Amino acid sequence: MGNFARTGRVILLLLSLLTLCLPTSRAATETLQVGYVPGTGFLEEDRPGHMQGNGYEYMEFLSNFLGVEFTYVPCVNWWEAGAKLARGEIDLLPAMPGDYKTLPFARRTDHVIARFPMELVVQDNFSGGPVKIGTLDYNYPLPSLPKVASEHGFTYELITFNDPTTMKKAFMNHEIDGCVQPLLHPGKKERVLALFDRVSYRLLVRPEAPELFARVNAAQDNLLLNQPNIRNRLNDKYERAKGFPLVLSPAEKAYLQDKKVLRAAVFIKAKPYMSKDSHGNWTGATQALLNQLEKDLDIKVELVETDSLEEITRWLKRGNLDIVADVPCDFSWLNGLGLLPTQSYMDTDFVAVSRHGISLPDKPKVAAVEKMFETDNFIKVTYPEEQIIYYGSWAECFQAVSNGLADLTYAPRAAVPPLIQTAAAYNLSADTETVFRNSISIGVAREADIRLWQILNKEINHLPPRLLSEALNHGSHEHIQQLSPRYLLYHYPLQAATTIFLTMTAIMGIIYYRSRSQRQQLAELERLAYTDRRTQLPNLLALEQNLPHSLLRLQQQTTGSACYVVVLTAHISDFADLYDSELLTRSQLEAANVLNDKDWVLATAAGMDPGELICLCAAVSSQTLAKFIADLLTDFHEQPLTWLGGICPLADTTLELAAQRATLACHYASADTGWVKLWQPQWENE
Repeated sequence: MGNFARTGRVILLLLSLLTLCLPTSRAATETLQVGYVPGTGFLEEDRPGHMQGNGYEYMEFLSNFLGVEFTYVPCVNWWEAGAKLARGEIDLLPAMPGDYKTLPFARRTDHVIARFPMELVVQDNFSGGPVKIGTLDYNYPLPSLPKVASEHGFTYELITFNDPTTMKKAFMNHEIDGCVQPLLHPGKKERVLALFDRVSYRLLVRPEAPELFARVNAAQDNLLLNQPNIRNRLNDKYERAKGFPLVLSPAEKAYLQDKKVLRAAVFIKAKPYMSKDSHGNWTGATQALLNQLEKDLDIKVELVETDSLEEITRWLKRGNLDIVADVPCDFSWLNGLGLLPTQSYMDTDFVAVSRHGISLPDKPKVAAVEKMFETDNFIKVTYPEEQIIYYGSWAECFQAVSNGLADLTYAPRAAVPPLIQTAAAYNLSADTETVFRNSISIGVAREADIRLWQILNKEINHLPPRLLSEALNHGSHEHIQQLSPRYLLYHYPLQAATTIFLTMTAIMGIIYYRSRSQRQQLAELERLAYTDRRTQLPNLLALEQNLPHSLLRLQQQTTGSACYVVVLTAHISDFADLYDSELLTRSQLEAANVLNDKDWVLATAAGMDPGELICLCAAVSSQTLAKFIADLLTDFHEQPLTWLGGICPLADTTLELAAQRATLACHYASADTGWVKLWQPQWENE
């Protein structure tokens, strides 16, 4: 028994240790059921398993502050959603439209989830008169609808529907002339006649769940403390980003019909905002905006070209401008120019620009454009006046920093690459961090009709998605197509150096090849000029060219001794013409080799005539030299051809003249008179 007891205790101990080693499971996360009606655009499953929409994103942020997970339950219509909430099948119902009298039992949370205007959608051929307007039986009150009807000249009969699907079907079948619904699909193509009566969306909770109601209110409080702009951000993302319908009042339409032409100036004239292309046409994001104004408002925008803020001010004071594009959305700053800003249509991020690889001093000199918004509201606030240097444009500021006249400047991020190219300041680089942001709007002349300001605000909401961003991206990357050597050198130093090295190597190779070819050609010409064509022996020109060298060598070899120098012409006798040229050439080459082996022969060359050799000979005396030559010619007689020779002392004559005289002496030589003859002066007179 003792052993069994001990064994049991060991087993229990092991089981305890095993239990401690096993991972503990997390407490299950609380799950709440959230009801929604598909097709509203507020909370949708746009594809299987993927939810999206203004309401969905709000609820997901809220779930983290509430500490729960949401499961979304689709309902056929709001009546079914209300019934499920009453039965406890769902816990929360967001965005229940209407005045909530249809669900008197439900409690509304304190905070609004979102606010949307109601829209009156009409048929494309709508022209007024008595019409039928559809509405939902749980819809919001419509206190402004009579005013809308009066403004647009129609009377109406309200037709009530139980759910939006039935109402939409009746509208598509032209059973009704229009319908009233929340503006939840701003990108749709339907004709919207009017927007009115902004209404709020809240969360509904059952009265039987007071603890949940308190928790949801507290979670919404925390959400708004952490993300106070969540409603505006979601509206921009899901509504404004899609482009609101352009809905103009009859008074606004009348203004445009009378106006026809808007005279406009542009505040920012730099790529990619506004600049001229190679054909002289205006291009850029601002031009895209002005083109869209012309298209949507059916008016002509006439651009007034100005070069400075002072010139814009003068045009405004004269009443010659209606609008100024790309101005900062700052009422106080624009008031001094006589402009009223619209809502912003674009944000411009300013970044710091300095010389690449150069550290900024403790008190940097800042290049700034005088009387610009960013100068007044950031640079002057950040830096003392003594550190600021004013220039006339951003391009001049870039040049100043590039040349070391300033240490730093600020410019819109999108404009930095084109400005670097314009100023050829490729030693500059921009920081990645945004220093300050400037909201851009359209400035409307304060003397203009207020309807113009209202129209432009509506038009900004109506701008197509990505219109300005695509124009900015296209303009800021155009500079890549205009590469310059300085751009490549600064941005791709290794590649540029390699390219330059290879280019120079290729050029030097070409020069060397051409030079070598030219030298070879000259050498070949020189060889041909100094070589006998038949025998490839040096000719008389070569002999004459080398004469100083030969005489110098002779002088060095016979220092202190007398020397007798003659020109010998050796010639095959006339009957040699009977032999073939190959035998003649071979005999001439053999004779030249024999002569070159003689110590007393300084140089040997081919003569002008076939079978002729000319030699420069030297000996201590004329008798010795004559004996050498006679012996030589005797040896030549062993060849099948007969050789004759003529001699002329070089003395003070030229080599050419001595060769002529030696040739003349050779003609007087024969078997009868002697194989070799010395030139005689009287022969020249014969």
